[in-house]
Amino acid sequence: MDMEAHNEPVTDPVKVLVSDDSPTVCLMLTRMLEADPGIVVIGTAANGRDAIDKISRLKPDLVTMDVNMPVMDGIDAIEYIMAYCPLPVIVISSVVDAEFTTNAARALGAGAVDVLSKPTPDSLEDFEDIAEELREKIKLLSRVRVITHPRARLLDDEREQKARTNAGRELVAIASSTGGPQALKHIVSSLPEDFNACILIVQHIAVGFTDGLIEWLGFGSKIKVVKGRDGMALNPGEVVIAPDGLHMMVTNNNRIRLQDRYVPGPHMPSADVLLESVAEVGGKKSMGIILTGMGHDGAAGIKAIHDKGGLTIAQDEETSVVYGMAKEAVKLGAVDKIAPLTDISRMIMEQV
Repeated sequence: MDMEAHNEPVTDPVKVLVSDDSPTVCLMLTRMLEADPGIVVIGTAANGRDAIDKISRLKPDLVTMDVNMPVMDGIDAIEYIMAYCPLPVIVISSVVDAEFTTNAARALGAGAVDVLSKPTPDSLEDFEDIAEELREKIKLLSRVRVITHPRARLLDDEREQKARTNAGRELVAIASSTGGPQALKHIVSSLPEDFNACILIVQHIAVGFTDGLIEWLGFGSKIKVVKGRDGMALNPGEVVIAPDGLHMMVTNNNRIRLQDRYVPGPHMPSADVLLESVAEVGGKKSMGIILTGMGHDGAAGIKAIHDKGGLTIAQDEETSVVYGMAKEAVKLGAVDKIAPLTDISRMIMEQV
């Protein structure tokens, strides 16, 4: 569904419904969330069916959802919610194994806006960091609303000419965060088998979920989706996803380099690191795309590609779950084209 995040301040507390089959987890999440006076948990649900029933009665602003629950699991519940009573859903789970990461990717495809790990008391500092991230995301994502009339914005003449004359691009770099998995699925699944460029992606997602995202993006796609490995060659017709906990960049000999060096900002991998390397290596033969997501990671990298003569595209506000990263790139004057998600895969194919 098409969404946007409104910018006006929220004065009333965010009303949250917590859905998990463990009463202990429900209590933990309730106490954690209500540590912020801007959040109130208005109810808990033991399974997906219970959550759907309580949504209609309690009218929450946002739902947290476990995946594996009896009666109706989280994925089926999310599909129903998005079809009949759409509102933001965040998937939260303490189990991060191969099966769950696959299911988490399916949940994102069904319409969940984010996937997070449940905080655990193993480390008090880590617990507080994850809890604070969860509270902040809930307050932001509670403002997501359905938008019914997306519209495109046209290039000016100079940028239209740039788009026409520099086709044959060999490197496509994409940055995305909140809402990104759904957007990436739409783009990757639309690309043909003979696609003649390499796509490199940084997607901000909770640690442990990248492998499931890669598997899900690859399912039903005509081109190969792989995880970036240090030293691997860039091949046309491949989508390369940055791995957890490492920055991914491109070298002058068209190979992947992975590093854990410090870069200002909270994200590793960093979209700016990838995009700036693509700008240096690809120049006019590169394309940078910044999709839905909160924060500003990727904006400077998009500007680097723009300044080197590459083509830059930002997902529009109307089809973004959160219009943050793309908005920052637009504010820098770094974007040649602002487009709805439905146009972006076509635009990529026209430039390769």
